[in-house]
Amino acid sequence: MKAFYLHLIIPLTFVSLHSFGQEIFKNTLQDDVVLVTKKLITTYGKENNERIVRGVRHLSDLWFEENGNGAEFQEFCLKQFIPSGPELDNALHIAEQQFSAINGYQRELSLALDYPLVTMTRPITELDRFFSDSKITIDFFKSKLALAIALNFPYYTNEEKEAFGASWSRKKWAMVRLGDKFDFRSDPNKEPDPMPIPDELRDYTSRYILSMDHVVSPELEVLFPEGTRLNSHNGLRDEIKGLYYRDNPLEKQRVIRTIVMHIIYQTIPACMVGETAYYWEPIANKVYLKEGEKLVETAFKAEPDTRYKVLHHNMLSKMRQDANYPEGSTYLTRTFKNAQLSEEKIVSLLESVLNVPEKKAVAALIEKKIGRKLEPFDIWYTGFSDNTNYKMDELDQLIKEKYPTPMAFQQDLPNILKRIGFPDFEAEFFGNHVVVDPIPSGGHANGPQMKGAKAHLRIRFEKDGLDYKNYRVGMHEIGHTIQQNVGTYMSDYYLLKGIPSSPYTEAMADLIAYRNLIALGINEEYSAREKQDNALAAFWFVCEMGSEALHEIRVWHWLYDHPDATVEELKEATITIAKDIWNQYFADIFGVRDVPILAIYNHFISGALYLHSYPIGNIVVMQLEEQFEGKDFATEMIRTCKIGKLTPDLWMIEATGEPLSAKPLLSAMRHALEAYK
Repeated sequence: MKAFYLHLIIPLTFVSLHSFGQEIFKNTLQDDVVLVTKKLITTYGKENNERIVRGVRHLSDLWFEENGNGAEFQEFCLKQFIPSGPELDNALHIAEQQFSAINGYQRELSLALDYPLVTMTRPITELDRFFSDSKITIDFFKSKLALAIALNFPYYTNEEKEAFGASWSRKKWAMVRLGDKFDFRSDPNKEPDPMPIPDELRDYTSRYILSMDHVVSPELEVLFPEGTRLNSHNGLRDEIKGLYYRDNPLEKQRVIRTIVMHIIYQTIPACMVGETAYYWEPIANKVYLKEGEKLVETAFKAEPDTRYKVLHHNMLSKMRQDANYPEGSTYLTRTFKNAQLSEEKIVSLLESVLNVPEKKAVAALIEKKIGRKLEPFDIWYTGFSDNTNYKMDELDQLIKEKYPTPMAFQQDLPNILKRIGFPDFEAEFFGNHVVVDPIPSGGHANGPQMKGAKAHLRIRFEKDGLDYKNYRVGMHEIGHTIQQNVGTYMSDYYLLKGIPSSPYTEAMADLIAYRNLIALGINEEYSAREKQDNALAAFWFVCEMGSEALHEIRVWHWLYDHPDATVEELKEATITIAKDIWNQYFADIFGVRDVPILAIYNHFISGALYLHSYPIGNIVVMQLEEQFEGKDFATEMIRTCKIGKLTPDLWMIEATGEPLSAKPLLSAMRHALEAYK
């Protein structure tokens, strides 16, 4: 069986790595590859056969002319190869220690240099930007460290990891992940010139904040409380979500929907972005200035397609990097390769949810709850919970009193975790290994890269404290910090710390976010009804975000098919594709066609190709929730976080016994529908 394994995998490796490797100088090394492979096998025996064949072949892909001629290539292999056994184990141990130090100190330096730009500590200066751009990088190829690692810790494709990873030990997996660090070497002679972002487009999404207390109704009445600031898209979307829990929400929700449409079509008055003295009536798209107590209409200029200039720049910048890689490699293919989830699998999972007939039944339940026909913004509906202990205004006030500052929230993190069910020691440990930073909008968590460091949890605080909307974001980020700290402090191998890919990180975060009312002390336990409500919410969210993800993927394919497209053409395609996806999945439910609301997301404008992480993450969540049922939540949370960086299916099999599947989500949704009947 072992002989069969080697005969099967080595030829496959030659093909996959040859096509992935560098072309420069490689052809001249082929005879040297054969000769030195034979020498090494003769010296170290058949027990090292596979590693030798893989390692030498992969090293030849990374070996440039500057590293030496064929004789020097052979000399390097003979001198640097480490046989399996105690020597190789020691090399792994050294690599883990040193990469922990490298990653850890680079992260701490990056935190310090980026801190003024990311947080709300003080006004940003040009000097801050220069410091932020002055990151220290290490050329591991110049020192030949990368070459030594490539030789001794060979690279495996994702397909090979899936095929053989189930039989690998944890140590073997750590060695494979070390080999992943240097799977490719870019050719500096082929690297395109950098494509710096113009100053007028820099920080576009982070600066895109609307003064909602300057938004008025057709009767020129101010609609939102003084000081209300919402960014696009997160703030606008989350305000619509929060309004479901407030009295008389419809007028404000419709106004926000109209604002969203103006942003998508770029008909929004440019003077309304950021702090402003102007007032805006979005329905008629009129702008006013205050003269005394009276609002007087004034002329304005619409935003000049800046949104799509940013999208165009970000996408082209990433596409230009294709020149560094072998023919056929694109930002699309690399993104899904790095996620270890193929585009085909992601699309199939999303469509398996979007196409179920029960989607209409869930929509009908939403109509029943809100007492009216669905409107397009109800794609963001979150009001499945029947919790009536508090209205949204009361929740806001409760949380603002509890967490008036980032420090107040930070100090209560251990108690939050105890209320969720973490034992005292773990709650204190995880809670005390987090720093809370205030940021202008959204939320994210920056994880530690070495022991002794802390995770940084970043969320928005209003002037009078943390409101419920941002508190729930904070709970999501707490989930990220738990996963990050488990990986750094509890993993058996540093190289295995983390999670298979971004959807899994989002899943671990949402496991905590779904328990936000327990963490607040409002609910005593995660009840059966709350689980049913969350199942419906997860399903509806996957429908919404799944369509967003499909939109992003299709726009990327469109631009690859039209690489010379102008900003105006990209804008038109973006809107058209959003309408097409709406018509495909939602028009029959909402009773209206050609709605482009799916084009609003900031992550999409960043060109990150990240949106699939959120719906796939919720599919993962429901599979984990099914596994956690009847077990201790904290124990299972820590156990699954410790599994580390396997492939997605192998991780899920170890976590739940089954590969990644949408079946648990759909089963939970159907069970919840039956319960509502």
